[in-house]
Amino acid sequence: MPVPVFRRLFRVLLRLLLGLGAAVLVLVGWRIVVLATASTPRHAEVVQQVFRADPLPVFTSQHLQLVRALRVWWLPVESGAPGVDPGQPLRGETPTVQRAQQLLATDDATLATQRLAEVARWVRPFVTQAHLAPGRYAVPAEMAAWLPGVQHGQFQLRAEHLTLLRAAMWREVEGEALQEWLAESTEAAPLWPMPTIDGKRPYGDRSYYTIDMAEILGRPFAVDGQGRPILDPVRVAALTALHEETLTALQVLLLYGEMGG
Repeated sequence: MPVPVFRRLFRVLLRLLLGLGAAVLVLVGWRIVVLATASTPRHAEVVQQVFRADPLPVFTSQHLQLVRALRVWWLPVESGAPGVDPGQPLRGETPTVQRAQQLLATDDATLATQRLAEVARWVRPFVTQAHLAPGRYAVPAEMAAWLPGVQHGQFQLRAEHLTLLRAAMWREVEGEALQEWLAESTEAAPLWPMPTIDGKRPYGDRSYYTIDMAEILGRPFAVDGQGRPILDPVRVAALTALHEETLTALQVLLLYGEMGG
């Protein structure tokens, strides 16, 4: 076969092979996308499935691993109150689902999403049921600078802190509120329906939350002739500081509290 003809045939075959290779790559890429979207439910779908489930799932060691890594935040509403950070509920800079996968030692992103959504439902029961003795506890170094009441990396947990956390008006994201919450969420930056204490009425319906605190702690304010509490400024300041320290107390309880027993 003459050389020019051979060269033309070679170029034709090369173009055919390149075209076939490109088609295969496109097909494989399309197949990967299909499999990924088919096998990995969206964040909102997994969260909705978890919140529709009844009863509350059994608390396991996997849930505890995630509870230990939760990050608290201060709800900036009215008087303010502690809760779990809904935008970045797990400590660390890694994206939340990936961080959950690391903690659970799994490659299954759906499982990690499910477990963290279950933890969102377990936060309030954990706070009310977990056992932790008053005492001094270490707090994460990266949080020590902004958590109230921390001295030299440690926090003095008092029985009053635990009493207030357990008696507080916790607000959980349910029903229509959950749908609105998820509507604001995106796959790139998901929101997690983590509960918080009510920032407007953290401990009851009184106009001043310190009055509710005093009653919960068993030391109500004295009242005047009309039955109105006499708000001693020194004691109000002490109760206000105690309320602010519930943020740190919540973090410590999540870090060290134990279920069962």
